[in-house]
This record gives sequence, structure tokens and C-alpha cells, in this order.
Amino acid sequence: MARSSKLSDARLIELFLDMLAAERGAAKNTLQAYARDLADFSAYLAAGGGAIAGAASEDVRGYLTALARRKFSPTSAARRLSAIRQLYRFLYLEGHRAANPAAAIEGPKRGRPLPKILSIAEVRCGSSACSKSYTRPDCASPSSWRCRCRRARATRGC
Repeated sequence: MARSSKLSDARLIELFLDMLAAERGAAKNTLQAYARDLADFSAYLAAGGGAIAGAASEDVRGYLTALARRKFSPTSAARRLSAIRQLYRFLYLEGHRAANPAAAIEGPKRGRPLPKILSIAEVRCGSSACSKSYTRPDCASPSSWRCRCRRARATRGC
């Protein structure tokens, strides 16, 4: 049974960050990032008259929508959602919440990056590195030879 949480948002975030530092050994930069992300979420809730302790799933979804309107990348929004999920999971397990409002929320869809292609100069440089270094492959596998060519190209800094 969840106890009634009269703790402020700042105190709930502080308890969560203390747990991250003590139990998970989170680094200083990690803790600062979590603090920044969760403070932004708290400010969003406060602007609507809410608080972390009483937020519902709709509030979390609304926050993700607000991030999209603020032109946050899907990766940044997903990172913030992860912080919110972990906070609510902690609050649920510690008895500050009866349920986790972020548990069933899907993160933003992230696009797949386009494959990187080589310029003509890079192709010429790579083939010249291979022809100079490995004129006669000493193995039967062409894929192994190609790998050596890539290594040669990387070490020559073409």
C-alpha cells in the first residue's frame, strides 16, 4: 500500500538521485543529467498545477508532446522518458506511489540513420592502400582480405 506522499518534487527527485548514487554507483555527470531531466518534468507538471507524486499517464504523455513541440530530438525525448520511468519505478517500489504512470508509455519513434557512403576520393585512397599493402592476399577468404584493406586504409589516414 502506498503511503500518502507529502514530499515535494525536489525531495522525491533527491531521494531517487541518492539511490542512483548509492545503489547503482552513478557518476556525477549521470546524476546531473537525471536531475536536469527530472527538474524539467517537474516544472512542466507544476505549470499545469500538478506534481510528480500525483501525476497520471496522461501527464507523462503530455510532457512528451511538449518536448516534441520544443523540437527535442526523439533520442533526447526517449532519454527523458527513461529517467521518468526509472523515477516512478523507484517511487512505486519505495511506497510513494500506488502505481507507475510511465510503465506502459511507448517512447518516441526514432528514425534509422542512413548508411554512410564513401566519397570517390576515399574509394581511390582505400584501393591504393590495399594495392600497396596487400598485392597478394595470403589467405583464401576475400572477406578477410577486405578487412585488412580497411585496416590499412585506417592506419594510413587517407
